[in-house]
Amino acid sequence: MEEPARDDAIDRTIPGRGDGELGWFVGMLARRLFRHVKIDAEATRFVGALAQSSAIVYVVRYRSLFDFLLVSTALANAGMPRPVFAPELATFWLQPLAGFVRSISGWFRASHFIDRTRLRSEHRRRCRELVEQRQPVLIFMRSRAPGVGGVARQPEALDRARVGADYIREIVIGQWSDPQSVSFVPLAIVRGRGYRRKESRLAAVVYTVRQAPGELRRLLSFLWNWRDTTIVVGRDVQLREIVERHRPEGAERIVKRLSRALQIFLYREERMVQGPTLLPRSQVRDIVLSDPSLKRYVERYAWAKRKPEAKVWRTARRYVDGMVANYQGSYINFLEVVINQLWSRMFGKLSCVGLERVAETLKQHPIVLLPCHRSHFDYLILSYIFHRNHLSPPHIAAGDNLSFWPIGPIFRGAGAFFIRRSFGDDELYKLVFRSYLTYLIREGYTQEFFLEGGRSRSGKLMTPKLGMLSATVSAFLRGVRRDLYLVPVAIQYSRVVEEQAYQRELEGGAKEKESLGALLRARRVLQQQYGDVQVTFAEPISLSAALGELREELRDDTPHGRPVELTRESEERKRAFVETLAARILRDINDASTVTDTAIAATVLLGARSTAIRYRSFLERARALAELLPACGTPGAAPSDFGSTRRFLESAGLIRRLPEAPDVIHVPPERRLSLDFYKNNSVHWLLVPSLVSSLLLQGHDPGSLAEPLGEWLDLYRLEFPGPPAAERAALLERILSKYREAGAIDAEGRLDRRHVLVEATAGVLDSFHEPYRIVAQVLLQLERQGAAEKTIEDRIKKQYKAAFLLGEVRKPEGQSVITLNNALERYVEAGCITATRRPSRLRTRSRERWIAPGPEADRLREFESRLTAVLVTSNEDR
Repeated sequence: MEEPARDDAIDRTIPGRGDGELGWFVGMLARRLFRHVKIDAEATRFVGALAQSSAIVYVVRYRSLFDFLLVSTALANAGMPRPVFAPELATFWLQPLAGFVRSISGWFRASHFIDRTRLRSEHRRRCRELVEQRQPVLIFMRSRAPGVGGVARQPEALDRARVGADYIREIVIGQWSDPQSVSFVPLAIVRGRGYRRKESRLAAVVYTVRQAPGELRRLLSFLWNWRDTTIVVGRDVQLREIVERHRPEGAERIVKRLSRALQIFLYREERMVQGPTLLPRSQVRDIVLSDPSLKRYVERYAWAKRKPEAKVWRTARRYVDGMVANYQGSYINFLEVVINQLWSRMFGKLSCVGLERVAETLKQHPIVLLPCHRSHFDYLILSYIFHRNHLSPPHIAAGDNLSFWPIGPIFRGAGAFFIRRSFGDDELYKLVFRSYLTYLIREGYTQEFFLEGGRSRSGKLMTPKLGMLSATVSAFLRGVRRDLYLVPVAIQYSRVVEEQAYQRELEGGAKEKESLGALLRARRVLQQQYGDVQVTFAEPISLSAALGELREELRDDTPHGRPVELTRESEERKRAFVETLAARILRDINDASTVTDTAIAATVLLGARSTAIRYRSFLERARALAELLPACGTPGAAPSDFGSTRRFLESAGLIRRLPEAPDVIHVPPERRLSLDFYKNNSVHWLLVPSLVSSLLLQGHDPGSLAEPLGEWLDLYRLEFPGPPAAERAALLERILSKYREAGAIDAEGRLDRRHVLVEATAGVLDSFHEPYRIVAQVLLQLERQGAAEKTIEDRIKKQYKAAFLLGEVRKPEGQSVITLNNALERYVEAGCITATRRPSRLRTRSRERWIAPGPEADRLREFESRLTAVLVTSNEDR
């Protein structure tokens, strides 16, 4: 292909502008002014290494003398090569005195005797020559349109001012015949954190991203956000690779490719931080209420109930007003100050893993965060992490029980939207919520909700509540976005603030209602130490990819809002898809969670046959579990030092040492439920090893464990989202290999019953075996006519207490109401019992469940025998 023409006929006497040299006073002032501008250290090292073998072309979105000074100074402060030239800038104001005199003289002559076209041509020539000399330069993708200072320009004028492509073209042409190593490095200047509000007059004066602000506005923006200004360094684009790969397309096509790629990066970085524009609540309400399906329902409902439409619309508006968030950056800033004050007093280190890939996803698609829910601090921590890392904070779905003053207004201002715990049969509320959810997805807001519904009192993941996830899927199916990503998040605490409240509730106590009084009473809790917190973001899940061919089949309306009646088969497939997706999310949360030393210590202490254990045995078992965990697939390195863990648990009152025997660790009976919370944080990693040890102790051959293991995993499927069937064989083989390597299984396949690995794992699940056996025993005594569920629950609690006093069960933490209810539900699923709704005699409007023997009632004997056998083998002397 013919080499593109290049214009070398420019008068070289035309003075250049945009020199990067700074005068002494300007340099000193800039270094002090921009000393807090942040640049990632890894990006600094990468660009520094890149400059050794390549010419660097920095790319910034809008032309600005202030931004040039900011970027140039920040790069120099970070030890990166600073640009020596920036076209179309009158940088003589920044130069030393001699250079200032020469430049202003040349600029005056050029401005009066040379037209602007020839002046720009000279700048392009100079830019090209500097690149050929491997000197770093800076180009702007867009020039400033005509206007003064901070006055907004017309969008048409901005479109005409896209001059970056001209300089890219000049560089491409200069490198066409013999491409050298030239790297385009985009730089996004991020000012401040959080969403921008459309109606905020102060924000509009300070800075608005949709316009090309003038120098005064940029200065004001920097002064407003001087501690929160960051330069994000994008992935470099190698010119040589682009030219060689796309040479047949021609130079113009390559210029367009480069320009578009750089513009997209700069836009996405800015949008990732600022988020979509926030509208006033009144405008959000109007948008939500304009949903076509909502309008049709109001018309039908008003006609059927003989009510005026205006009255129904008033109810809908009340629903919207009580629901929507009212995000304001000041509330996030307030929470940041509060967390900063509380954190050093209450917590240690906050670790964050996987946020980078979430940020990359957020640049292209909206995301929904799906964290596990173990504490009220979950709300604050994720918003705090996003805010501190210059990502737009999420809109959080919160229960309306948290809308009390003053927490409600603060949370709403920080991005929370409040919804009912149960929608019941209120179809109007459901449609209002669906319309609001569709609005959030369409506008690209980051969202957050808890798949478990409420906080886990037991420490392990609870059975998912599918309502919110189903509503999200339905809103996405309306076609308002090309894709939506779901991000499972694991949040782990060394200790949770609600520790004692959870223990009281698990023992059957009533849940304390959230209120201002409860908040004030919690002041003493906020003065204790709770250790470290780790947040791990799992791999984002593409909802479009997960739906696949189902996406079109499951849509219940057209792009114009016309309803489409789904067939019964399609409704079933949609329900099955949501259930499968929920199980996948829970597995990803579990897989993302790391095993803390607190969890290992709790597992060893509660898994022991007695309530006390010698410190030497504790250390041996803890280290054995830590060495086993990599075979189970745990992320990261397992902990190995448990001396500090013992001291931490002792200071928290979770364990004690006997005064007469200091080497004996004792778990007080009243603290076993609290310690069980931390064991359950990671017990899913030891689910299969514990079952393997139990099966081997019962005499099963190591080569024939797959079938009985599958039966146990099926029994406990409401307790744990176990490993997928396709992965079980490989996981089982890894664990057995570890047993052989450690000497727990010899070459003949015989089990060493006294091996430390067997001792550490055999009793891990006893706190689940025992309640499931007690529930089965109570149900075996159930009369043919059945009984009320409340009566059955009372019988189970009484029998568990009696069995504990008789020594028939050894784990008082097993009588957690959550585990007992899960066991009851699992036997309902298995067909051993039936659960039907009957009107209550005392309250005709309420409906209680009636429990009666089911068609598979005979299987209860089988379950009870299997559970008894495993408990006998795990507790006998080995």
